[in-house]
Amino acid sequence: MCIISFYKNGDEFVLTHNRDEEINRSSSKEIVEQKRFNKTYFSPVDERANGTWIFYSEQYIACILNGGIEKPLHLKDKYRESRGIILLNLLKYNSVNEFVDSENLSEIAPFTIFVFERPTKNAYLLFWNENELIVKDVSQEKIVTWCSSTLYNPERRNEINEIFNENNDLNLRKILELHNDLKMKKGDLYDFLATTSISQIVMNSLRIDMKYCQLF
Repeated sequence: MCIISFYKNGDEFVLTHNRDEEINRSSSKEIVEQKRFNKTYFSPVDERANGTWIFYSEQYIACILNGGIEKPLHLKDKYRESRGIILLNLLKYNSVNEFVDSENLSEIAPFTIFVFERPTKNAYLLFWNENELIVKDVSQEKIVTWCSSTLYNPERRNEINEIFNENNDLNLRKILELHNDLKMKKGDLYDFLATTSISQIVMNSLRIDMKYCQLF
């Protein structure tokens, strides 16, 4: 998985996420309020591992994709922890810097995390390749896109990035339309794989809201 876009317009922040996953992997039908490390968060739930691929809390708005900057050359049959749990481990820390400095990522499969710190309004992409965690500060970017390096080759990732950057009239509806147009259909790569949901978190000075559209 997946495709994400992060868009800022004034004080409005929009994170949208296509989850590309096995179509028989069960997940919750709705957004669930839960606690971890005594912190309340809201997310859909991956029922296989009890983690998630996107959430928001008082401290963070965050999501995760398979693969780091580059497609992994080799993957192990089994890893120590689900990446959807590692995403939720952000809640253990008061800042992204604390997570980067302290989280144990040994025996964790490659991933990319997008995370927005609500108190500081800083945004980061975190790339893990099983050897090092690379941090990219994207706080000053108006539009950021990223695709799973395991499912999308560099050429396709560049095409998707251009699709978003060439749209000068981005808004909530347009972003959802683009994500819907770009969704992976069953059989595009494999018969068991597709975009199984599209999620969107919207935040401004008055509210934070999350939409979750389950497709499978």
